[in-house]
Amino acid sequence: MRLQLLFGCVFVMACGAPPPGIDAGADPEDAGADLDAGPDCNAGVTAAADLAFTEQGAVRGLVSATGARTFLGIPFAKPPVGSLRWRPPERELSCWTAVRDATQWTAKCPQLPQEQGQPFDAGAPVEGQEDCLTLNVFTPPSTDGGVPVMVFVHGGGNTVGSASETIGMTGAKLYDGSELATRGGVLVITLQYRLGALGFLALTALDAERDAGVSGNYGLMDQQLALGWVQRNAARFGGDPARVMLFGESAGALNTCMHLGLPASAGLFHRALIESGSCNATPITTKRSEGTRWLAGTTCSASPDVPACLRGLTPEQVIRAFPVQVVVGARKPEVSWGPVVDGVVLPLNPLDALRTGTANGVPLIVGHNADETNLTTPLITTEAEYRAAVTTFVGAALTDQVVQLYPVATYGTPRRALVQVSTDGFFGCQARQASRAAVLGRPTVPAFRYLFSRAPVAIRGAFHGVELPYVFQRISALTPTPSPDDLSVEATLLGYWTRFAATGDPNGPGALTWPRVSSVEPIQRLDVTVSTQSAWRNPECDFFDAFAGVSIPSP
Repeated sequence: MRLQLLFGCVFVMACGAPPPGIDAGADPEDAGADLDAGPDCNAGVTAAADLAFTEQGAVRGLVSATGARTFLGIPFAKPPVGSLRWRPPERELSCWTAVRDATQWTAKCPQLPQEQGQPFDAGAPVEGQEDCLTLNVFTPPSTDGGVPVMVFVHGGGNTVGSASETIGMTGAKLYDGSELATRGGVLVITLQYRLGALGFLALTALDAERDAGVSGNYGLMDQQLALGWVQRNAARFGGDPARVMLFGESAGALNTCMHLGLPASAGLFHRALIESGSCNATPITTKRSEGTRWLAGTTCSASPDVPACLRGLTPEQVIRAFPVQVVVGARKPEVSWGPVVDGVVLPLNPLDALRTGTANGVPLIVGHNADETNLTTPLITTEAEYRAAVTTFVGAALTDQVVQLYPVATYGTPRRALVQVSTDGFFGCQARQASRAAVLGRPTVPAFRYLFSRAPVAIRGAFHGVELPYVFQRISALTPTPSPDDLSVEATLLGYWTRFAATGDPNGPGALTWPRVSSVEPIQRLDVTVSTQSAWRNPECDFFDAFAGVSIPSP
């Protein structure tokens, strides 16, 4: 989802030689990959600085002056079109007929463009194409010994977004992982997955097509197939497939937590980092009801063969059947898209899997930003408007309690109070839920929690997604003269994120110790000055847990 930031200006987020010791014709097992037996797709291809060798053949990418390499738009699945629409993704097992060009960004998945905090235009041109299941690989200059792998899942409410989001009028790519790879000594992989109805439609008419008897979660299965590709191919780019960190922001963070609850994702990644997302999926009964509502907007609801009719629609017809606006910090609309607890692909709500110890047990970082909803909260100015907004959020019976917990006098203005209410309810307290559940279910597996509070422009605060340019080391792409403070925060996140990818622990020399989640519930505040706080906003989160019917004791 596009993000609008200010750093003194406005911007909008709208192939190499084989790894050391591995040649183009080497047995895949020698690359540390668990490849299926099959043809040698790289036979006869001569190694070169701009080539890398994948299970399907060689790809030609870009080589920087430092020796870092970039490979763009590598397919990891058959195009999900025609009869493969609304079916689990399938691996392509055949070889490419020639060296594949990997120097250009590829199309995003079909979507209606949206910008955080801006009016929604349901009539805007639909962007993207269905043949979009690709990933991008960024290598550091040196990969001797196999470097940690960071796999990123983009956000956008599972409705919009892509791996090629741009930063402002410069056209620079927000998720260009080249600087992160080079500075951090890691392999960075960004991926795309089916969005909206194409990625998450749960519909009774589609259930019977699968032996499992459920539909939906296609986008999650896309991500899972991409993670399998990483296991089979990371070593070919110099990465260590035994040290894969899965991370994402917003819906990408939600999806990251879903993989903790997906049995088939076990072993595909070894640490998880959740940036501004929850661990709660929607029950299948709710999603089927929403699917029926969406179907009524198509021309297929009365068809004698609904699946065939739906597969005959264009992507634009699929999207326009029920255009969905993604609003940060707002209740879900009557139709929304995202993961579903279907009892098969996702057997259990991941939050419940975490607290019962049945989730994939990997080291975890979970956190959020201090002012998540600051771009999307209404411009209220009076206490009466504040009370009305709170009532919409929690209901009339609980309005007084919320206003007492979040008095306007404490926050300065009614709007600032409302930003804190929605930030806590939708993000901060859900991060506490996830950290508590993880430690309760697996006390010996480390979990860490953070609060990102750097506000590059004070009036906008640390809003939803503002940490991403710091994570991807893109501050210099936002402004030609980044401030020393922003460069300092960028370096801080580089250290914590890449050390966690490498070892499962963000701590290291020269950094303030980041304590594990424990009975004092520490939270690492990430800003120009890093600090550690305890029991952050516990009374407020106790309220929201009770409101949501969630009861997870402190560690």
